[in-house]
Amino acid sequence: MTARRLVLAGICLALVIVAAALVLDQMGGRSTPVSAPTSRGASGAPAKQGNASTTASGSTAAGGNSPGTTGSTANPGSTANPAKPLEVLPPVAESPTGLPAPSAPAPLITGALPPAAKATGAVVAGWPDGVLTLPPGTAIGSTSVSGSGTVLQLAADGVLSASQANVLGSFRQSLAAHGFWSEDAPATNGSVAARFVRGADVVTVSVSTTGTGDSRFELLGSLHTAAG
Repeated sequence: MTARRLVLAGICLALVIVAAALVLDQMGGRSTPVSAPTSRGASGAPAKQGNASTTASGSTAAGGNSPGTTGSTANPGSTANPAKPLEVLPPVAESPTGLPAPSAPAPLITGALPPAAKATGAVVAGWPDGVLTLPPGTAIGSTSVSGSGTVLQLAADGVLSASQANVLGSFRQSLAAHGFWSEDAPATNGSVAARFVRGADVVTVSVSTTGTGDSRFELLGSLHTAAG
């Protein structure tokens, strides 16, 4: 009798367990959310299901982007800022090779050249005193002229009581009035020299100091009767 009761109790317990399992199975099936149908890409593989944070379009970027991004992804091979094409500058017009040469000034002396001559203590005949004037107060040592073709050669020396700078300044002032420009010229120790130029005409004056403190000048020049 006792064995029969135990068998009945076991059968009842088994029925209870089976009934509880059925109830739990039904409850679990009702709570499972129905998933939306998945879309397939071009390759046939199902696309990843979007979640509640996706955009209104509901599409995600291909290639494994996170579900909340919208729009299509950039081409992996392209750069963020494509390089601008190089600008080609227009060809530069050829610049002129140089300024045109200035026209030669008109000659300061005209006509036939005087014969070669030399004078001591005075201005020689044929000297162009209208162009080349000796400083006032000059004690003339000698002067000379000689012509060759269209060139008149000049030479003179003299002594006067003035500084070296004043002697050069006197020649500079008189020659500048005729269009000469001046520049420093090589000189020996204790002397100064200047070169005066006007076109092809050139006059060079060097000044030294005598033992008495006076200034002694030596002049060499060439003037042209024709522009050159």
